Amino acid sequence: MDYAVLDQEELFQLALQAMESQQHAEAVALLKQGVRNDGEDARLRYLLGAEYAQIGLFDRAAAEMEQAVVLQPGLVMAVFQLGLLHLTQGLPERAEQAWQGLDALAADHPLQLFRQGLSHLIRDEFADCRERLMLGIAANQAAPMLNEDMKRILEQIDAQQSAVPETEPAAGGSAGTLLLRGYASSGDDKLH
Repeated sequence: MDYAVLDQEELFQLALQAMESQQHAEAVALLKQGVRNDGEDARLRYLLGAEYAQIGLFDRAAAEMEQAVVLQPGLVMAVFQLGLLHLTQGLPERAEQAWQGLDALAADHPLQLFRQGLSHLIRDEFADCRERLMLGIAANQAAPMLNEDMKRILEQIDAQQSAVPETEPAAGGSAGTLLLRGYASSGDDKLH
């Protein structure tokens, strides 16, 4: 199919469907066409970044998400995902820096609570991490997949803590085992 005949909204919707169906090549092709059509479309750049992360192209994922955030700083899911991407790549300082883009959110906003929890995780403050992630899960109605990922993080913390004898301190680098998934279909507009 000649994707050049599709407008931005058609490309966006078709890319979402392809992403949800795990059709990675199709999703990337649609999103790249959208970016070629309009390099200033932050939504498509964010989705392309999320899709790159899904297929393991983490440098490209970060570059696209960074561009999306520059173009539209209020795209809060992109801001959160960029920080999470840095965290999964073992770059906690860059994660914290990216998450500064969430500073304007209310203290009880789910992404703010998740950010706080993951910041505690970076410092191996597991009880505080658990509390913040649980609050975030309870507050988040817009992106159920994100809740599932946060629950997996809590399970990983539990597994790590039960595997470490009580006389030893918890090993650092806990955040490196997080998984990054795209939350494209959850709609960033629901998280404002």
